[in-house]
Amino acid sequence: MSAAAAATASGQTTFARDIEIRRPVAGRVVAVLSDVRIAAPVEGDVVVWGGSVTFEPSGFVGGNLSVFGGGVTVPAGRPFPVRGMVSTPGTLLRLYLDETHRPPWQEGSHVLLSRGLRLIGLSVWLAVSLALLFFFASPFARAAASAESEWPRTLLAGALGVLTLLLASVSALALLPPPLSVPIVILFGAVAIAAKVFGMGALFLLLGQKLLQSVAPGKRPAALAAGLAALGAISLLPFVGSIVWSAASIAAVGITLLSRFGAPRYRVELGT
Repeated sequence: MSAAAAATASGQTTFARDIEIRRPVAGRVVAVLSDVRIAAPVEGDVVVWGGSVTFEPSGFVGGNLSVFGGGVTVPAGRPFPVRGMVSTPGTLLRLYLDETHRPPWQEGSHVLLSRGLRLIGLSVWLAVSLALLFFFASPFARAAASAESEWPRTLLAGALGVLTLLLASVSALALLPPPLSVPIVILFGAVAIAAKVFGMGALFLLLGQKLLQSVAPGKRPAALAAGLAALGAISLLPFVGSIVWSAASIAAVGITLLSRFGAPRYRVELGT
């Protein structure tokens, strides 16, 4: 451990260096790839990436405690010494699952944190969509073009596709023995995920092309990012955002099904 940290209004930040808090700290403590031992009060937040936090009997955090990649150790028989929220990968996962099951007309109890999780999710969507666009530019473009001219069919196909996969999964679990039903349900789930991911990328591309008013191949990455930014901004709105994103997900499945993952369509001419 390094020497005891001095109390400063601005707190303390460290990288790849373990710290030990022996004097009160008025600000925030941030540690990256470091372990933190808290033996004095910390008025602000404590954020640890890639390290663990150990509390001594006199240690206390007045703000929030966020630990990613490590554990939290508290002296036995003592109440948890954190006044604010405790965030770990497990708690964030539970919060995300709570958000997915929460009706869109109800505001969550942790609004700012849920907005942050959605921003992280949008960043993942952007990275995955750009990677798919790099490898499958032509199928993406064909899927986006087909959706532009067939919106009613796209929404209907998406709704029917989602309903079919759901009913098929439930039927498999109810009627087939577990050794057979579980692989089938996993297969249906993989198809649904693949259809949504591909379709969302095509939908982002289509919206971005409308915003940029260009379908040039060289502008496809910018168009995809612009479409995701527009739809993502709407998704962050209370009530309306959840509904719009759900509708976009259904449309994405429809785009994938109708375009057959962007497969080219060949015309067959019959000779006379």
